[in-house]
Amino acid sequence: GNSLLVDGSGSTLTNSSDLAVGFSGSGNTVVISNGATMTNGQQSYGGVIGLNSGASNNSVLVTGTGSAWNNGGDLLVGWGDSGNTLTVSNGGAVTSSQINYGGAIGFEEGSNGNSIAVTGTGSSWTNSGDLLVGVNGSGNSMTISAGGNVSNGQVDYGGVIGFNASSTNNSVLVTGSGSVWNLSGGLAIGNNGGGTLTVANGGVVTSSQINYGGAIGFEEGSNGNSIAVTGTGS
Repeated sequence: GNSLLVDGSGSTLTNSSDLAVGFSGSGNTVVISNGATMTNGQQSYGGVIGLNSGASNNSVLVTGTGSAWNNGGDLLVGWGDSGNTLTVSNGGAVTSSQINYGGAIGFEEGSNGNSIAVTGTGSSWTNSGDLLVGVNGSGNSMTISAGGNVSNGQVDYGGVIGFNASSTNNSVLVTGSGSVWNLSGGLAIGNNGGGTLTVANGGVVTSSQINYGGAIGFEEGSNGNSIAVTGTGS
């Protein structure tokens, strides 16, 4: 695989158009560390990790206080294939918005086992649009742990785990004191597909109502979905 490293305070990479990590290839990596910044816009896709079929096991790591990926459009992890990852740790920050889809994990059917992890105090993903965990793919996940923070808005759907019927066994875990998923809109566990939400060990999830508020198993055929809230402070 190929690799890109943007490292150190004051180091910047600026791209006014799309940024694809793994266009059709696999095992490609981007690391943004020690206060560096990467910025991209959107012409077609925005920021994508694993765009086409064959683009598997690609990764982006944003780590360290002041390290940032400023994405001026959609952010998709696993558009067309599997095993792609975004990790935000140790105070790193990712921002995205919505031009077409907002934030999504596992977009096409067959885009399985993709993941986002936001971990550590001060680590954050701020997404002003919808956040969809499993659009058509299955087994996709988001983990917020050890004081990480994810926030999203609502343009169309808000937060959804398991969007379409082909999208099953998707999951979100929010665990540990200070770990927060803050939704400025509705939350659906199983819109037409399947998913689980687990809030544990002092984790917190907040949502509101724009269309439907909170829902589990929204459409006909959306079966076997669940929410578990466990542990003191959760």
